[in-house]
Amino acid sequence: MFSGDGLFLYAKKQKANRVFREPFYTDAPFSRGVFFHLKGVNAMSQMMSYAMQLAQMLHGQTSPNPSVGCVIVKQGRILGFGAHRFAGGPHAEVEALRMAGEAARGADLYVTLEPCNHHGKTPPCTEAILQAGIKRVFVATEDKHAIVAGSGIKRLQESGVEVEVGLLRREAEALYDTFWKTIERKRPTVTVKIAQTMNGIAATGEQRWITSEEARANGRALRGRHDAILAGSETVLVDDPALTLRTETGIEPIRVIVDRRGRVPETAQVFRDGKNPTYWLTSVPRISQDQVTVLVGEYETPEAILKRLYEQDIRSVLIEGGPTIQAAFFEADLVDRIEVYQAPSIFEGEAWTGQHDIEDRFQIDQIETVGPDLHLTYIRKEETTCSPD
Repeated sequence: MFSGDGLFLYAKKQKANRVFREPFYTDAPFSRGVFFHLKGVNAMSQMMSYAMQLAQMLHGQTSPNPSVGCVIVKQGRILGFGAHRFAGGPHAEVEALRMAGEAARGADLYVTLEPCNHHGKTPPCTEAILQAGIKRVFVATEDKHAIVAGSGIKRLQESGVEVEVGLLRREAEALYDTFWKTIERKRPTVTVKIAQTMNGIAATGEQRWITSEEARANGRALRGRHDAILAGSETVLVDDPALTLRTETGIEPIRVIVDRRGRVPETAQVFRDGKNPTYWLTSVPRISQDQVTVLVGEYETPEAILKRLYEQDIRSVLIEGGPTIQAAFFEADLVDRIEVYQAPSIFEGEAWTGQHDIEDRFQIDQIETVGPDLHLTYIRKEETTCSPD
């Protein structure tokens, strides 16, 4: 007997195998007609939960677009499910409708984000929903992006489709909060990663191991959740890092090297290994080569750096080093999140001077143990949301 969880085990397997541009349901033996005995509100929440799992599973893969999940149900049977898998590709609603086929007429559609109502790289999802004859649409949250902003819901309602908004709203808003803030600010969100000892001595790069292998692996996984990983010229000159995930699974981020004075040689590992796309930000003209794009300009301020990256459709940046460029972003008040890996050791040396910034402007959002180390996540104080209760 097939269970609901199995539906998404298949989708997760597809992601692990990096089959990103093929539909999830290609060879699924249970791709249609899955029956659930749940009824009422519990059943509706369960269906939206499945849609949310799809969106969360692909989070970070669809940039600069948000990740969206969709499930189509009729009389307790899942007829189709889908997700937006890559920018420019079919949206979640269209993928789910393709799977459901003619059976979608009169069905309910659950989607994590308000359907689009405009022509972009793909046609409006609202039109696909109307043409399929969907009877009722459950939307987890409205899309705050100005290009949508309620127009999708209004279009469906005016055409006679019943629309209910707010099922698993809190989970959806948490998923899309970064996307909305990025659009509003017109800059990528910035995360700073720091490895340090108990007395605040920070690592200077990949060649100085302060934390355990478990913590370093966890830190590398952070790279896969960002569009780009950024490092300054000093880090590249001293450590010659690869700045990769070092795993067969996950999406490799774009590598961004800020080299204002053109000090980094073309023989640096990030420029010659050909592994991942790399942006070389410098004021010195260079020749672009395989996987390396030279973006010549003046990058005297963090604002200028983020502006150029936003123009390249980069929506999230992880800054790993070095301390000079991290300090510049802190001083410009452009850091949104901090990931600290703290080892249970004490080193001699000069403590990291940014500790006061963390205490004054950020608060702890999460603490976990990773091997023998602590992993602390900080978020900006003004971005803390209070419960409506």
